[in-house]
Amino acid sequence: MLKIPYEKNPGNACALACYTMTSRYFFPEVTFKQIANISNWSSGYIVWAFKFWLWIMNKGIKIINYDIINLQNWAENGVDGLGENISKKELRYYIKNTKNINMYSNDIKKILAHPNFMHKQKLPTWDNLLAAYKGGAVCEVTLNSNFLDQKDGFDVHRVIIIDIEKNNIFFHDPRKNKILPKRKESIELFKKAWLDKMEGTELCIYNK
Repeated sequence: MLKIPYEKNPGNACALACYTMTSRYFFPEVTFKQIANISNWSSGYIVWAFKFWLWIMNKGIKIINYDIINLQNWAENGVDGLGENISKKELRYYIKNTKNINMYSNDIKKILAHPNFMHKQKLPTWDNLLAAYKGGAVCEVTLNSNFLDQKDGFDVHRVIIIDIEKNNIFFHDPRKNKILPKRKESIELFKKAWLDKMEGTELCIYNK
């Protein structure tokens, strides 16, 4: 089991909680407030990883990111480029819920040129996650938390993997108004919430 310190979610900020947990695994002195400032967080808005990625890569951490978004198009063509390979509904959601979405193009250009970054523009697989975990990496995934809780509806959520056994997976779940460190679920349920119930699921791998 990876000894990743748990960080609770102060509100609509599961991504920031995951970025903080990742940072504190490598750099124990890091605080949530510091990562919030680095990420340019505004409460109630989407927290994109780009500014955080630049910060942690500049500290020597390597990132492999699985995601269907075409980052090169976004970097070169702004929001129009972002919309080229996602649905119009998803694009409208991003624009509405991101504070100044146009500011990220320059950050993405720096990320794509960074020697510690590798982008794989495709959906991740269970084997990708398993290999990264066995290699000692910190793994962050996005999943449908409503399905994970066996409820109706859809809710995008981020968690950090800390252990994988034969039939079960353990993860830090920074849920709003709940404290769920070392949450245990069956691999079967987790895989469905992550890979089957998310159209554009992600896997972000952090390693020294």
